[in-house]
Amino acid sequence: MMFAIQTRSLTACRRVTLLGLIVLASVFVACGVGGSKASTRDVVFTAISDGNTDIFRIGDGAAESLRMTASEGRDFSPAWSPKRDAIAFISERNGIPALWLMDIDGKSKRQLSGAGEHVTNFKWAPDSTRIVIEIRQEQSHWLGVLDLDSEEFSPVTLQTDNVKIGSWSPDGEWVVYFSVEANNPGIKRSNPNGVDEIHITTGSDSNPLWSPDGRSIAFNRVGKRGAVDLIITDIEGNEVTNLAPDEFDKTPFEWAPDSKRIVFVSESSGNAEIYTINPDGKDIRQLTSNRVSNSTPRWGKDGASILFMSEGSGTFDIYSMDRNGEAQKRMTSISEVILESDW
Repeated sequence: MMFAIQTRSLTACRRVTLLGLIVLASVFVACGVGGSKASTRDVVFTAISDGNTDIFRIGDGAAESLRMTASEGRDFSPAWSPKRDAIAFISERNGIPALWLMDIDGKSKRQLSGAGEHVTNFKWAPDSTRIVIEIRQEQSHWLGVLDLDSEEFSPVTLQTDNVKIGSWSPDGEWVVYFSVEANNPGIKRSNPNGVDEIHITTGSDSNPLWSPDGRSIAFNRVGKRGAVDLIITDIEGNEVTNLAPDEFDKTPFEWAPDSKRIVFVSESSGNAEIYTINPDGKDIRQLTSNRVSNSTPRWGKDGASILFMSEGSGTFDIYSMDRNGEAQKRMTSISEVILESDW
């Protein structure tokens, strides 16, 4: 299927589905885009503190975390821009989940999406100048790209679609996503600047992530035994490899920056532990081994370390370790419930 993608200014967008998307150049000056940058070892995370869900930041070796938000509504899903000069996040402070932007110290904050627009997810483009946004509208989820420089918004999918974000291609030319419609399942990629929509798979597939070298896409597929498998394919969907077919789920997962390893979570040892594997399915390594659940592994920007969350005393703390599972170190020690993190 192919359809024209129309590019509209934000003024025009107020008259279509994404009403009132307000992005001014001054916003990004105020929020630090193009200004100071955070260390690649700094972590932003969501925690429940004093009854509120807010965003915090902590540096490597820091004794205390910095509280970035303190609104009455929930603030969550913080994500560094690839240039690490701003943080995007979702906030419910005005009643409906909306996309917000703040500087790296949390001092300046601005709402990007318009009033009444229900934002469910987003992903930064590799060059930090665009964000693909997942918008909930009645029974549908559709995608659009916000250009932070031109202040223009471009629909990527039809507004009647039911799709979810996967990731950007490393060159920023494609957005890969997956359909959750029963009669039109599978993974697709679209060029947000053109008219191309290409089907990559047609199965019960989800969570596609483009490899940093641009050659492959990893994704989850529900296997015959009901387990969620970790699958690798080329970008056209012609060569498909199941990395470790068994009865255990393998999610979430993430590519290493050099595309030579994938980190994922599995309960194959009887507990939720963290593993890495080669894209050809060889050399699987178990990095954690304990009696508590480990989750949400994330590679460091240099590929030498991995961030993850580990359960203890009923709550989760943030830990780091090297790529071989050594030098494990707890980064947080607060009593609040930590939900997610990014570095």
